Amino acid sequence: MRNRSLVMGNAQTGCRVRKRAGASGIAALIACCGWLMPAAQAQSADEPNDFEITPFFGWMTGGGFEDPATGTGLDVESDTSYGIFLNMRADVPERQYELLYARQSTAVEKVAMDLDVHYLQIGGTVAYPQAEHVIPYFGATIGAAWFKPDLPGLDDETKAALSVGGGARFPITDHFGIRFDVRAFITLLQNDSKIFCVSDPANTSGCVIKPKSDTFIQYTGSLGVSFAF
Repeated sequence: MRNRSLVMGNAQTGCRVRKRAGASGIAALIACCGWLMPAAQAQSADEPNDFEITPFFGWMTGGGFEDPATGTGLDVESDTSYGIFLNMRADVPERQYELLYARQSTAVEKVAMDLDVHYLQIGGTVAYPQAEHVIPYFGATIGAAWFKPDLPGLDDETKAALSVGGGARFPITDHFGIRFDVRAFITLLQNDSKIFCVSDPANTSGCVIKPKSDTFIQYTGSLGVSFAF
């Protein structure tokens, strides 16, 4: 009686096995599969991730205003910041689209006013293409800055803003790593205007502070944990 056979092949690996009825055919099939699995895993590991999420914690400094009556400088206190990076792979793995949110809860010196500063930005990053264990990158974003004073009757302020910076990624596995980032946030103001003005008619009208210049600049350094998929 003639043995029935099944031919199995793989175009990428070149593995070709003839499976025969009986224990010898099963053993040959298991051996071939064991040889193919490492190759398939290596191929999967080489595929770049499409998305990356990085919550971060850092320190933010800089920025200042001016007393509209006396011209005295009013600096924003340095304080902790936190936020999140959302990245999506662009046309090549070295380039990523980026959505950035950052927040600092601080206060203005010489004025009894707490201040929350929010940044919501969109842009991208470009990494050094030959790097493996430490991946330096440059990034730029554009969007808005939202200033929220913690005093009754004062208006919030939303202004156009951008950021430029860079840093390094430290991949630990294919889907997990550490990201260090430094950047400057630049908010566009008009130094001849006043901000944080009283909008409640029940309160005394007036403005608490005014911009010191045409730009409000803050600097930040942060450390985050990245999850890629």
